[in-house]
Amino acid sequence: MATNVRTAVANRLGKSGTLSLKKDVFGVYSNVIPPQSRSLLRQMELIQTKPLVRVVLVTVTDTAANKIPNSQPQRDLDNANTIYQRECDAWIYCQDTRTRDRPDLTVFDQNDCGGVVGGHVVSDDEDELFDLGRDLGANIVCYYVFSATAFGGCAAHPPGRRGFWVGSPPNNNPASPDVAFAHELTHVVGDNAHVSTPADNLMTKAKGKLVSSTLTPAQQTRILADPDMEQP
Repeated sequence: MATNVRTAVANRLGKSGTLSLKKDVFGVYSNVIPPQSRSLLRQMELIQTKPLVRVVLVTVTDTAANKIPNSQPQRDLDNANTIYQRECDAWIYCQDTRTRDRPDLTVFDQNDCGGVVGGHVVSDDEDELFDLGRDLGANIVCYYVFSATAFGGCAAHPPGRRGFWVGSPPNNNPASPDVAFAHELTHVVGDNAHVSTPADNLMTKAKGKLVSSTLTPAQQTRILADPDMEQP
């Protein structure tokens, strides 16, 4: 690997030692879903010149009961990156991934999604869930769970533990599976609320949103100003 690549990855991403081009440079961790084609020149441009936000992916399983999320993290990450690079000229770096066998959290209790008067109510299960993955190098953690509430995902999180979950029960996939990850991430990054217009906006509640979903200039500004968005 060329010295300038090693230097850029070490300086910007904090990765050093023996590097994997796929994992440490491109942030690709999954072989289940083929990732989008990668250009090293484009990735170097992102690393060296574009704002980035780091995300850790944690998949929660119950292997004994064969409760394993049917989610597709690599697809989700690629689709979210497509949106963020097109709409914000920024990118999302997968800092690390983990699988945690926690049967007690594959179906967890959450008292609300989106907050209530006086603030979001954090259930005991949710409090335990959002403790996972906090030592992996990113402030924002995405949790893939086999089943949760009727919601397909939610970005309400305990104070000081930024993150969101995406549910994937067999018969209740997220309403917009292609961009559920991107939608929930954008609730966290920039604290973007739901909107009703424009119709193709990523942050509407409409079902069936696609990778072509848009962001408004105000949403883009909030994303780029987020404290976890690292500037080059």
